[in-house]
Amino acid sequence: MSDRKKRIILGMPRTFSIYKVLISRLDQLGFEVIDISYDDDVFKYRNLWDRLVNLYRKTVLKDKGYKNRLKFKALGENVMRRLQTMKHPTDYCLLIRPDIYPEEIIDQIKSKTNKLIAYQWDGIDRYPAVKRLVSKFDRFFVFDRKDANREDDRFIPTTNFYFGHFNRREVIPKKSSFFFVGTFMKVRWSQTKDAVDLIVQNNGTPNFYLYTGERDLPSEYQLAGITYISSPLAYEENIHLALQNEILVDFLVDAHSGLSFRVFEAIGYSRKLITNNNEVKSYDFYQPNNIYVLDDDKRTLDEFLNAPYTEIHPEIVAKYNFDNWIFRILES
Repeated sequence: MSDRKKRIILGMPRTFSIYKVLISRLDQLGFEVIDISYDDDVFKYRNLWDRLVNLYRKTVLKDKGYKNRLKFKALGENVMRRLQTMKHPTDYCLLIRPDIYPEEIIDQIKSKTNKLIAYQWDGIDRYPAVKRLVSKFDRFFVFDRKDANREDDRFIPTTNFYFGHFNRREVIPKKSSFFFVGTFMKVRWSQTKDAVDLIVQNNGTPNFYLYTGERDLPSEYQLAGITYISSPLAYEENIHLALQNEILVDFLVDAHSGLSFRVFEAIGYSRKLITNNNEVKSYDFYQPNNIYVLDDDKRTLDEFLNAPYTEIHPEIVAKYNFDNWIFRILES
């Protein structure tokens, strides 16, 4: 029996440093990882000409991939070098958010692996350019059930996951403490403020962290329980803070109805959850004592807080652990 490590190419956005956690955990699980992730969200047009050319190609020539090629040309040099130095194909390649890679780069990646797999962990409507890439992959997973049902029958439904090895059962969360981390957006301020007000009215303690590039926000956006941060939290720090709180808070992005990482972190780390995503009620882990759906729940928040946590069957919890998730994705 061969002791050779399985080799996997991993490509994804570097947002919030979660890619580092995936690489580290894949290594711990026995994989040799070739990382081709890159910082796709820091791109800026070099000049007005590039911006105008992109507008022309997108609107007149219907070339929606031009900006992606510009972005990759500016930021993807290390990816190209890694691909060029590979002499033998890997066992697998997993591209998360494959739409950040130009089509011709995906073709090169395909030639470097025996099995090319995609996972779109954001809504198809939010990034529709991904639709034209589906045929390039052996398996194409989406996290929104509605995308799988109404789009291409090659879209395979899956979910996000949690990292079980981050759990610290010895950590005792603060009573009635609510944790949320996200990006500050003025259009969502009323939603955020309403949630904080509801928590305070029910004798809870909000611990909300909002990332913003604005230095001096008007006083109307200053609220007890909200901390503004100038750089995104690293994913591990995010989990460290989540474990210190009794209830995790999740807000749905309008462009999809898929479940966020926060939902699965609540499942994996035995925390209660409040969310405005009604879809959560259709999943096997749903327990009304554990999950409160904003604007849908008939109970008061206080009644929810006073209900005892219902333990979820271990097999269900384990199903959403990354350690099991990754093998389902690769071997299915």
